[in-house]
Amino acid sequence: MPQRLDPEVVAVLELLDSGGEPGEGELTRLLRRPSCPGVLVERLAKCSWVLTSRRVLQLVVRHPRCPRHFAWDALPRLGWHDLLKVGRDPRTSPAIRKQSERKLVERIVNLTLGERTALARLAPKGIVGALLTDKQPLCVEALLSNPQFTETAALRLLNSNRNPECVLALLRHPVWGRRPEVLRAAVRSNKVPLGVALGLLALLSETEIAGVAASAEIDGQLRDAASRLLRQRKSETGAQSNSAPS
Repeated sequence: MPQRLDPEVVAVLELLDSGGEPGEGELTRLLRRPSCPGVLVERLAKCSWVLTSRRVLQLVVRHPRCPRHFAWDALPRLGWHDLLKVGRDPRTSPAIRKQSERKLVERIVNLTLGERTALARLAPKGIVGALLTDKQPLCVEALLSNPQFTETAALRLLNSNRNPECVLALLRHPVWGRRPEVLRAAVRSNKVPLGVALGLLALLSETEIAGVAASAEIDGQLRDAASRLLRQRKSETGAQSNSAPS
């Protein structure tokens, strides 16, 4: 059976068909409804004036029935915050969501630190990767609290971010800075200051410490420290065995 349309929707459709232009407030109210019918969105996509109303435009683009050709024209007209809404809305069609993320990535270079920091807290998974190399620790700290941030992203940040302060922000984080994979990679990374790497050694297992001590690719001071720590661990283990009751 065809969907029975709400009288308000019918009235708006009739106004559109007669060449009229509904009020922005009325349209945004209808478009925000979960029950907003696709027929209204498809009809609005045929109106050129919709492209001049940012509030209406981003709601039309987020609707699952938004025509793709219309979205391709609309996305470049949206601000970064509207693009973020499009990318985070689960109702948005996957193709349009991916395109909105591409457009947002293109905009990052022109965003202020405050805007990038706000984006980092809320960015969908497709945007997180574009922020891993940000040179500002404030932005990276916000990214670390993003629910879409993963261990894989943490390792990529460690390997790709050129600002040591951003790397330290990762290592100071109570969750990501204690992940075994992150610790192992940090100790072996030339982007981590020697003093920090020395402090991280104690958090590794004996097997991992032995690997550091034997690696020719690691700084000599760090290898020596690993050897000393390994001897100390073995000495403590031996002392505990000798003191155990027979």
